[in-house]
Order: sequence, then C-alpha cells, then structure tokens
Amino acid sequence: MTHALKSVEENWRGGKASLRFLLGAPAAMGRIARGEQVGRQARAPLESLFATYLEDCRFEVAVEGDIPAAGTGCILSHNETSFADLAAYFVAIWPHVDQLAGADVYRHIPFARKACAKIDIELVARGNRRSTDLLVDRMVAAAQAGKRVGWGGEGRLSGRDGIGRFKVGGSIIAIRAKVPIIPVAIHGGHHAMQLGTVRARPGKISVRFCKPVSTEDYEEADARDLADKLQRVVSENYALLSDRRVDFR
Repeated sequence: MTHALKSVEENWRGGKASLRFLLGAPAAMGRIARGEQVGRQARAPLESLFATYLEDCRFEVAVEGDIPAAGTGCILSHNETSFADLAAYFVAIWPHVDQLAGADVYRHIPFARKACAKIDIELVARGNRRSTDLLVDRMVAAAQAGKRVGWGGEGRLSGRDGIGRFKVGGSIIAIRAKVPIIPVAIHGGHHAMQLGTVRARPGKISVRFCKPVSTEDYEEADARDLADKLQRVVSENYALLSDRRVDFR
C-alpha cells in the first residue's frame, strides 16, 4: 500500500471511529442517567463505548505494574497526550479507580452531569475556586476512607510526545489525606492518534502503574515539590516505554 493510500485508510478509520464515539456518547450517558444502577455497576455503557472506540481504531492496550487493590486509599496520577490515551485510561485504569475527577468540558454531553454523579465522576469546574476547594475536600475524604482516587497530573490532554508539567491538585489531596500517590504512565496515544487529528495508526498503548510515592515526609507547603517528583517519575517511565515501542504500521 502506498503512503498516500495508507494515510487515507487511517484517516477514514479514525474519523469513522471518532464519529461513532461522538454519536454514542449521549446514548451511553443517557442509559447510565436513566438506569437504576449506581457506582461501579452502572459503568458498563461508558466502558463499552471506549472499548469499541479502541477496537475500531485498532489500538491495543497493554497494562503492567502493580495495580492497587480495592480498599487501598491512594491517589492515582496519570498523564494524557491525546484522546487515544483517554480511551486507554477508561479501559485500563478506571476499573481500578473508585472516584475520579474529570474535566468540566464533558458536562456539554447530554445527560453527562446526572450520569457522572451516578458513576462517581466529579467534574472539575475550571475557574471556580470555591467549587474546586469543595471537590478537593471530598476527594480527601474519599482517599481517607480507603478509596482509590483518580486525578490527572497535567490537568489536560497535553498534545505532545512527552510529559507536561504536573499540577499540584493531586499532591495536595494526597498530602492532606496522608495517603500515597501512584504515578501512572500512559504511552502510545500521541503516536496512535495525535491530538487535533483523526488519523488512527494501529498499534499499542502502554499503561504502567509505577511504584507508590509516599507522602509521609511532605507538608502541604511541599505540594509543588511532590508534583515535580511525580512528573519526573512519569517522564522516566514514559521514556522507558518509548524506547521499546513497536513501530505503528
């Protein structure tokens, strides 16, 4: 197959998968919002939507490392370069997260607010300090109660082949709750489907659960130092995963 034909095929595949996802998102959220189940039992429509998207794009997700067991109060802090990484998160990491903080932009999906409330996803309202402070308090309480809390390190899809600067939110939650942070490195999304495009290059997205980082020696004033340490750990593991990446075909 020529380069031009390959590009056409990959753009068609990714475009079709993205359209199918966008059309399916309101339906999935609606089923969750209208259903009787709550919590983990109500997640199936959204899990299926992301799994179908990955399959349609021909993205394989591989997981390694020690996954925190249920009842292990902790914060899971991850990176995301593109929507492909986000899809991998919901398939490979979300099953091991009890309470998740998500971008408030998803509120624009019909039924999303009610659905997210039922499946323990809290939407972070950007620019609303009081709302964010209350959310942080709830996440602290959840971690202290033994829940595994998901909080993105960069706070956005970075759009780069590498790790952006980690924000301090997850570090503050972990320090206040006196629980460890587990850095999670996601690699492959940038190569599979770069942010801002729909070209889907078949291949593998790797998810690595790194060793927990203790917060015992940190005070809240040290949150920036802790966030920088998490960023370094994820960056190092991202580089290791990159070194052994199989070329996308």
